[in-house]
Amino acid sequence: MADTKSRLLAPAPPGANAALDAQQRRKNVGTACTACKTRKLKCTGSVPCANCVKSKVECTLDRSADKRRRGALKRKIDQLADQEDLLVRLVSVLRESGNRRAVPLINLIRNDASLDEIRYYINHQLPRLELAQTPELVEVCQEVKQLQPSESRSMRRILDAKRLSDIPRFQVPARPWTTVVSDNDFVSHLISLWFTWSHPSRNWIDKELFVRDMQAGSLSARFCSPFLVNIILADACAYSDYPEAYAIPGDAASKGARFYEEAKRLLDKEEGRITLPTVQGLGVLWTCASMTGRDRQGWIHRGQLAYAVQELSQKNSVLASDADEDTLRLVRVINGTVWGLFNVTRSHALADKSRPLIKPPQRHSLPLVGHEGDSDEWRPYPDHAEGTEGHSTCLFGALCSLSLIASDVATYFHREAPSRPRSEIESTVADLHERLRLCSDRWPTCLKTKLEAPHILCLHMYHHAIIMRIYEPLKEYSTMPVPTISPVRAREMCFSSARNIAHLMRIHRSCWGLDRMPVSIIQCITEALFTLLDDLEEPNNREAFITLSIAAKAFSRRWESSRTILGTLRTTAQAKRLALPSETDSLFTTLIAPPLLGVRDSVDTLDDSEEA
Repeated sequence: MADTKSRLLAPAPPGANAALDAQQRRKNVGTACTACKTRKLKCTGSVPCANCVKSKVECTLDRSADKRRRGALKRKIDQLADQEDLLVRLVSVLRESGNRRAVPLINLIRNDASLDEIRYYINHQLPRLELAQTPELVEVCQEVKQLQPSESRSMRRILDAKRLSDIPRFQVPARPWTTVVSDNDFVSHLISLWFTWSHPSRNWIDKELFVRDMQAGSLSARFCSPFLVNIILADACAYSDYPEAYAIPGDAASKGARFYEEAKRLLDKEEGRITLPTVQGLGVLWTCASMTGRDRQGWIHRGQLAYAVQELSQKNSVLASDADEDTLRLVRVINGTVWGLFNVTRSHALADKSRPLIKPPQRHSLPLVGHEGDSDEWRPYPDHAEGTEGHSTCLFGALCSLSLIASDVATYFHREAPSRPRSEIESTVADLHERLRLCSDRWPTCLKTKLEAPHILCLHMYHHAIIMRIYEPLKEYSTMPVPTISPVRAREMCFSSARNIAHLMRIHRSCWGLDRMPVSIIQCITEALFTLLDDLEEPNNREAFITLSIAAKAFSRRWESSRTILGTLRTTAQAKRLALPSETDSLFTTLIAPPLLGVRDSVDTLDDSEEA
């Protein structure tokens, strides 16, 4: 039998394996460089290849010449990725641009159209001549062309980078306040968003005391509770783009839903007990339900809030007799809560022409307007931008004084008010307007001339919204021989205030954009839009209408109630046979119009959700 034992092989000579590897690599090379093709040599496929290095010649490799399926597919994927990234950057630049000549394209982008829809619009619907004659758009295109493909990034990577650089203004713990999430950073992110964009113009929670108690993490805290925290987190989710804000991934209507349900569960556990955090939380719960389309729940919570504020006010009257320092501080906080909730309910009553929900607080408790202790700073979180003085004390006092006038307006002009002679209405309008003038004259300089924060813009918008509501009853034809306030003057007063609101909206857009705005602005925008609808032939009115429609559309990406407002606006225009500006066409393409509710008063019959 032959010997089957293995015998050891001699080691391979040096370089033999390398030569074998090179041979294997040459077999896998799909295309050769230009020099190797010319000289008909076997190319290694690298740049530079071995032959070019040895010959000391320039090595040029055209990878597109590789016709293998895998190579062609990879090149196609890379090409599509680069084109998509470039288009995303173009969309991003246009979205933040103030270019008015490309308004239809900008509106289409803001309408969350797909990239294919935007590409089709640019290629087929945007006139070539207009594109060539628009310097701003040409400048944007040149800016995008300068972007190197190697620098392009997907939107997901951009969001990740923003999140890594996100530094919340307030660092607070998730536990023991909520069981929905355990991520302290996400909860801190939401709390910071809410105190940046929602709280300043709806100031019924003492920010410092709330944050202090939340950071301490004690469930026995006086100024914080799980119910209050969860409903604030639910409300703040509208301002967040983080995936954790969605109960259903990608469904904007589900933002904050988990926190909202948790807050309702915690409210039920309180079994009707009236505490400061409970009353504050009811205010947030009502406004949150109104803005997110929870109509029936909004009405229920509105009634709960009215009863709770009344009980809290009576409790505060008893506490005020105690000279203890901690008790007096609690009295001051309760007083601020009552006034803050009075302010927000007055703006709602004014907007939907309903009876005021809460009685005016005692005038002797009216907060003072001044800079004493007003050292707060406002920053447009989550953007990394310089801050400005918040003027919160001045703003709150001015807003309370303005709400007292708004209370009388809502009481006199509510939907169920009896019919009155025009002479009486004219006298009342003149008196209310004079009170408004005196009220704004007493505002400190920081509120008159230094429009340094969005909530100060809200104050001015609210002022103009009251003017529109005052003069609206006098816009109709008068049978009086010589009316004191003619319909022409009443209409012009309303148009002027509506245009002023649009001007303030442009200031907001130029300073902070339209991605995040104080939610209270939408009530003023709504009143202005329906006012301007009466005369869109006038160029200034038309321009203001376009500006406010864009802002309302921006709101609709975060709050369902704004979609309802835009739908009702379109329905009202159709009923009146009015042609809306062509620049706003793309804003209404995805809206579902609500049932026709009337002509001019269609917006007035909306519930709190639609008027928020």
